[in-house]
Amino acid sequence: MRFGIIPSEGGQRFADALAEAELAEELGFDSVWLEEHHGVRDHYWPSPLVVLAAMAARTSRVMLGTDVIVLPFYAPVRLAEDAAVLQGISGGRFILGVASGYRPEEFALHDASLTGRGGRLEEALGLIRALWAGEEVDHLGPAYRAVGRIEPLPIPPPPIWLGGWGPLALQRAATLADAWVPGPTADLTRLVTLRRDYDAALVAAGRDPGAVRRPLTREVVVAPTDRAAWEIAERHLLVNYRDEYGGGWSHPLVGAADATPTDRLDALAAGRFIVGSPATCVSIIREIVDAFAPDELICRLFFPGLPHATLVSELRLLASDVLPAFR
Repeated sequence: MRFGIIPSEGGQRFADALAEAELAEELGFDSVWLEEHHGVRDHYWPSPLVVLAAMAARTSRVMLGTDVIVLPFYAPVRLAEDAAVLQGISGGRFILGVASGYRPEEFALHDASLTGRGGRLEEALGLIRALWAGEEVDHLGPAYRAVGRIEPLPIPPPPIWLGGWGPLALQRAATLADAWVPGPTADLTRLVTLRRDYDAALVAAGRDPGAVRRPLTREVVVAPTDRAAWEIAERHLLVNYRDEYGGGWSHPLVGAADATPTDRLDALAAGRFIVGSPATCVSIIREIVDAFAPDELICRLFFPGLPHATLVSELRLLASDVLPAFR
């Protein structure tokens, strides 16, 4: 199984994130990922492709991806070009993860309509794939107009992974994307149910579920002891869920949109978080492997206020005491 990380992101933590990406590669991790949100203080960056380009210049082996960008905020031709350039800079190590988005405040900031965003995502993906294939397009669609071709072409075209939770998102992942990339917010029971739905959509689309990548994103806090890990999680991970998901985001799986208490770490962690000593983390990951069978576990390690030194310690603990159990 492959292991990836989501490093420090947000605020002015650029140097920390670059150092963590370099260290992750040195320690044997397989991938580094960045997310996208807008207007969140000290968490997330609005332009993950820019930061990934800097990481591409500082690394040589790890895959680099977005987990995920909000595709309706992008002009498809510009995104196709930027992704092609990033693929060139990285030497073919880029994975484009996308989703349709859900935060009304972000759509208002971008002067974009929440209504019809799924249709715009579908149209954009078709246009991007045609441009990456070197086609001379003459596209006049409901949302986008494009005539011509792009240069340079990405070699090879980046895989496209699609996030989301609803039936339409799973259907789009099965028919339009190379993989479905679940985020960290669903508990394991819900994940298994959604995977069955996704696999059924793959079969209906004429695809073999066994031949499709199986990434999964999870919240991870590791420390020398369970107690130390839970103290870090109480201080940083719980605050993230309480302030972001419990603060009116109306996330489809946690907080305002369901009954999950966002101020109780024990309730949130059950089936959802990987928190504990290395031995505890290995045990939790084995449960995830048995139930969901991911081929890549993307560990979201950064939460607001988490010191760079703590994240570095976690990287080293994971590399020395957790990853070898699955390699």
